[in-house]
Amino acid sequence: MSFIDDYISKLSEKPIFVDNPNTLKGNRNYNAIYKVDEYIYIHVQSVKSEDGYNQYTVIEPPRPKPDEMEEIEEKFAKAIGDIEPPEKIEEKEKLMRKTLEKILSKIKLSVAKEYAIYHFIRDKLYSSVLEPLIRDPYIEDISIPGLGHVYIVHKVFGPMRTSIKIEREDELDDLIISLSEKTYRPVSHNRPIVDASLPDGSRVNFVYGIDISRRGSNLTIRKFNKVPISVTQLIAFGTLSSLLAAYIWMMLDEGMNLFVCGETASGKTTTLNAITAFIPPNLKIVTIEDTPELTVPHSNWVAEVTRETGGEGTIKLFDLLKAALRQRPNYILVGEIRDKEGNVAFQAMQTGHSVMATFHAANIRTLVQRLTGYPIEVPKSYINNLNIALFQTALYDKRGNLIRRVIEVDEIIDIDPITNDVVYIPAFTYDPVEDKIIFAGRGTSYLIENKVAIRRGIDRKNIGILYDELNLRSEFLKLLVEKKVFNYFDVWAYILKARQLGLEEAIRYVRTN
Repeated sequence: MSFIDDYISKLSEKPIFVDNPNTLKGNRNYNAIYKVDEYIYIHVQSVKSEDGYNQYTVIEPPRPKPDEMEEIEEKFAKAIGDIEPPEKIEEKEKLMRKTLEKILSKIKLSVAKEYAIYHFIRDKLYSSVLEPLIRDPYIEDISIPGLGHVYIVHKVFGPMRTSIKIEREDELDDLIISLSEKTYRPVSHNRPIVDASLPDGSRVNFVYGIDISRRGSNLTIRKFNKVPISVTQLIAFGTLSSLLAAYIWMMLDEGMNLFVCGETASGKTTTLNAITAFIPPNLKIVTIEDTPELTVPHSNWVAEVTRETGGEGTIKLFDLLKAALRQRPNYILVGEIRDKEGNVAFQAMQTGHSVMATFHAANIRTLVQRLTGYPIEVPKSYINNLNIALFQTALYDKRGNLIRRVIEVDEIIDIDPITNDVVYIPAFTYDPVEDKIIFAGRGTSYLIENKVAIRRGIDRKNIGILYDELNLRSEFLKLLVEKKVFNYFDVWAYILKARQLGLEEAIRYVRTN
């Protein structure tokens, strides 16, 4: 009997097997198992625990006894000796498997050899008890709030409590230290708070030590896809409309400055990643981030990341942004503006560089207050250099599913010299009843009529040409969604095709291919 059969045989109520948990989306009652990897299964249940969470159970092969694991570790260390480990994680795994195969042929174990190899590699090379959660593509966030259960946010079922439980302080500290070492930004008592990226690209925040975290060390992992979510996927999800995507495409073609704003976990970075495909392909792009999350399809791309040493040698976003201004970029993308680097970003806009960034703000007034207040302190007279503020949020639909929606897109015109208020036009707004993103309509866009038209030499009586073009771009993107062109780099290739052929010809091309 396999380990999964053994697990099911002990259940009073038998679950169903599903290949894709998305088939259960919207169901209030569910009891299902899906496969994540060869030796990882997940059991999801709409059964509330004592703390009000639905249940997420990790099913793994049985683990060797502690003394057996110790023996394997000792023999493995002797077998590896002074061998220089490969740089790539895939090559490291191959070497470990090869070495373990030899070792385990001479050791008597209480479990199958394959199971022992799985647990050893999971613990030593990957993320230990958290590895099944890292590998599950349907998880967005992983949270260890301290001693006790590990919690997740599931893309289909929302917040859940996992079966993984950490009950000893030393076990929790060892896990935090081990994971932080894999990021090359290890935590310590001198540096107890660290932001970093795991080997798979997930963003992680570590807090180490009971002296600053009352329930013990904690961590939060925000997972990211290796291939970014494309703009056509966002349209299909309903995050933004094809017309809004077309509008952003037109604006980025003209070098407009844009901030993607919203609260934590509203999908700001995902949206910023998706819309970079609209930046013309022959431009030089510099990305500046604390942890590497942005992926740009352009070939002339400089990707820069901060460095935290806790002293001399620390490189902050502010330093990278100042350096970027000397690299003659066409577009500067900042992972998140939250400090004095915001002032430099507006100086970059003032000197003709195009800037996109994510920013924590719920609406246009909060955005301006945060930008002009301490510690960012952008002069109010600079605010009109920011052309577009896009606001999005995470909310729940009528079925209780977590969704992301762009709720407003504002065109910033100026600051009123008398009232000191920001003067803006809401070009797109969200209707929560219809779950639709609504365009204000022809003749309402300040940027189309006073920026794009002037740059292209179009007089006011022919302004309708630009709105017709906007509709063509929308039709092209809508067609890509209908044809299920969702891969990020495929979408990029089709946008390049549209640039080569022209929109009308590109629409015909997509329809016939």
